[in-house]
Amino acid sequence: MRNSKWIRPVVTAVIIAAAFAIVYVLFFGNGRSSRETGAIPDSELQSAFPDHKEAGSKLSSDYRKVAENEHLELYLKEQSLSIQVKDKRSGYMWSSEIIDTESNESWKNFMASGLSLDYFEESKPNATRTDLVSQANKSITLESLEKGFKAIIRLDDLKLGMELHVSLEKDQLVVRIPQQSILEGTKTKLGSVYVYPFLGATKAGEVDGYMFIPDGSGALIRLADNKGKFKIPYEAKIYGTNEGIETVNRDIFTNPPLTVQYPVFGMVHAEGGNGLFGIVENGQYNAKIVAYPNGVNTPYNWTTAQFLSRESYLQPTSRSLGGVIVYEKARNPEDIQIRYTFLNGKDASYVGMAKTYQAYLEEKSILVRDKGKADTAIPLQMDVLGAETENGMFAKRLIPMTTVSQLEEMLGDMKKNGIGNVNVVYKGWNEGGYSGTNPSPVKYESALGSKKDFERLAASLRESGNPLHLYSDFTTGNEASKRFSAQTDAAKKIDKSILTIPTYEEVYKTIYYLSAEATSKLVKQNTKQYVSQNVSGIAVDETGSVLFSEMAGKSRSSRSQTAQSYKAAMQGLSDAIPSLLMYAPNDYMLPYADQVLDVPMESSQYIYISETVPFVQMVLKGYKDYFAPYSNFFANPQASLLRMIETGSYPSYYLTHETSYKLKHTNSNDVYTSAYKDWRDSMTETYRILDDALKPTIGAKMQNHERLSDGIVKVSYDNGVEVLVNYTNRDYQWEGVSVPPKGFQVIEVNR
Repeated sequence: MRNSKWIRPVVTAVIIAAAFAIVYVLFFGNGRSSRETGAIPDSELQSAFPDHKEAGSKLSSDYRKVAENEHLELYLKEQSLSIQVKDKRSGYMWSSEIIDTESNESWKNFMASGLSLDYFEESKPNATRTDLVSQANKSITLESLEKGFKAIIRLDDLKLGMELHVSLEKDQLVVRIPQQSILEGTKTKLGSVYVYPFLGATKAGEVDGYMFIPDGSGALIRLADNKGKFKIPYEAKIYGTNEGIETVNRDIFTNPPLTVQYPVFGMVHAEGGNGLFGIVENGQYNAKIVAYPNGVNTPYNWTTAQFLSRESYLQPTSRSLGGVIVYEKARNPEDIQIRYTFLNGKDASYVGMAKTYQAYLEEKSILVRDKGKADTAIPLQMDVLGAETENGMFAKRLIPMTTVSQLEEMLGDMKKNGIGNVNVVYKGWNEGGYSGTNPSPVKYESALGSKKDFERLAASLRESGNPLHLYSDFTTGNEASKRFSAQTDAAKKIDKSILTIPTYEEVYKTIYYLSAEATSKLVKQNTKQYVSQNVSGIAVDETGSVLFSEMAGKSRSSRSQTAQSYKAAMQGLSDAIPSLLMYAPNDYMLPYADQVLDVPMESSQYIYISETVPFVQMVLKGYKDYFAPYSNFFANPQASLLRMIETGSYPSYYLTHETSYKLKHTNSNDVYTSAYKDWRDSMTETYRILDDALKPTIGAKMQNHERLSDGIVKVSYDNGVEVLVNYTNRDYQWEGVSVPPKGFQVIEVNR
C-alpha cells in the first residue's frame, strides 16, 4: 500500500496515549465514583467552596473560654483553632500552641496550628504538608457544642474541608473529626491529619519529665536538651506494618521494631506533677504514634497520633518491577478521635497512665476482672513441637520431634519436680507437621500417636485443670496445604499483587496471608471440627496480631474491616472452645483471649529511649494471665528472670523431646535449643524462684512501680504485697529489709 509509512507511528502514538489514559483513570480520576474517591459533586463543591463568599466576622487571635466543667476549662484561639486546657484541680495550663521565633516558617506555622494535614495532588505521588496558619485563603465557622465547640473548616485553595469537634468530659478532652464531614475535590486528596500535635509540648529540658510511647512493654523519652544527638523521631504504625500496602524489610540480620499493640501515648510534666494521656479511640487502625525528642527538626519534645487517610504505593506497570507511585483511591472510612485524660499528683506518671487505660478497657468490657482466681501455684506455658518436615530426595520427609507418649513423660517428670500447673500448646500436632501444612487439617499426625493417644493426653491435662491447647494459625497459608489455593484464598495487596511472605528457609520458601474472608471461613470450618472432636483448648497465632488492608474483589477493604472480620471469627471460636490462648494480641482481641502469650518485657531499645517500663503488664495484671517470651531463648537468663519478677510475667518455654539439631534443615531451624533434657533442671529452678516471687500476687492488680535507686525496683500490689527486685551486684537495704544482689524480696505490708 502506497503512503502507508505514517500508519505505524500513528498507531503507536494512539496506544501510548491510551495507556496513559488508563493509568490516569485508574489512579487519578474520572473513572471512579465520587463515593469511592471522597470527591463530592461539582454543585456541592461550589457551595462548600464558593468563588465569592461573604465576609464573616473576623476570627480572634486571643484565647477565650468556650467551655468549663468541674475539672477543666477550655480556651480557644479562633484564628488557628489552638486550644488551652486548664486543670482546675492543680491550676496547670496545657497549651497546643508553640510560639517560636527561631524555626523556619513551615515549622512555626505547624507548631502554632490546631490542625495540620498532608494532601496529595493528582500529578504528585508524594504528599505535601500544610496547616491552618499557612493557608491564607480559608474560612472557619464556629458553633457551640455542649461543653465545647465545633469548627467547620474550608481550605479554599485546596478544596479540602472538614469539621473539628472539641469537648470536655469530666477530666478528659475529646477531639473528633467525623469522616462524613470531610470534603475533597477532584484534584486534591487528603493524605493524613494531625490534631493538636503540640498539646503539652516542651522545649529542650525546660520542664522535667518524659514522653510515654507504647513501644514493646512501654518506654519513656526524657524531656531534655539532647545537644542535637538525635536525628530520627519515633514513628510506629499502630498494630504494625500494613503489609497490604507497604513493603516490609524482612532482612534476617535486622532487628525489627516491636509492634504497637495499644493505641496510646502520653506526656508528663514533672512526675507527680501534671500529665496528659492520649487514647486513640477512632481511626487507630490507620494511624501512627509519633514522638519527636528535642533536636529532631525542632528544639521541642512533642508526641501525638498521625491519622492516615491515604498512603502512596508503587503500582507495578510491568513484570520487570517497573511502576509508578500512586496514592490510594479510597479514603480510610473511620472517624478520627483522641481522648485525652489530664492527670495530676501521683497519677501524673506512666503508672497513672496504665491505671487510666486499664479503667478505660474495663469500662468498655475489653478487660473483665476474675475476682475468684485462687491458684495455688503460678502457671507455666510450654510450647511443644510435635513434627516438622525437611526436604527428602523425592519428597518431603516428616521428622517427629515430640510424640504424645514422650510429651506425657515430660509432663510426668515436670510434675515430680514441682511443676504441675502447665499450659501445653502442641505445635505440629496435625497431619503433615508444623510447617507447610497451613491451613492445617484438623487431623492428628499418626507418627505422633493415635487419636486415642491424643484424647488420653487431653483428658489427663483437663483433670489437672489445664486443657491441651492445639496450636492454630488462621492467617497464613502455604501452597503445600491441601486446604489452600493462592489464587482463591490469598489476600491481594492494594496494587493487586498476591500478599506473599518470604521465609528465607530452605524447605518452604514462601507463605501467604489469607484474605479476611478466607480466614473467617477457615475459623468456622475448624470450629465445627474442634467441637465434634471435643477439643477444649486452642492457641491462636498471627490472627490476633497481624492486620492489613486488601483488595476484596474490585473494592478495597480497610484494616478496620479486616479487624472487624477477625473479631467476629474469634468471637465464634471463643464461644465454642472453653480455653483460648493468643500470642501477642492487639488490644481489640483481648476480650477473646483467656490468657495472653509472648508479652514483651522490653522495648525496642532505641537510642532516645531513657527507660523501659511495664505499662502493658500493669494494664493486664489482675485481669489476664500473661506470659513472657520463651525463657530458653533469652540471651541473659538471670537478668530476664529478674525482669519476669518485676513485670509479674509467668514463664514460657519452647521444648522438644528430641535434640534441636534435627531441625537444622527445616523451617524451624531458628529453634536452636529446645531439648527437654537440656532445659529440665534450669526450668525447674526458674519455676521454683518465680513461684516464690509471684504466687503471692496471683489475682492482684499492680498498684505502683517505682525505682528506689539505680538498679532497684519496688512493685506494689493491691492485696498488700510488695516485691523488691535488685539488679545490682550488692546487697540493698530498704526499711529493714535486705534484698540480695541479683535477687528479690517479697514483703507482706500491714494495712
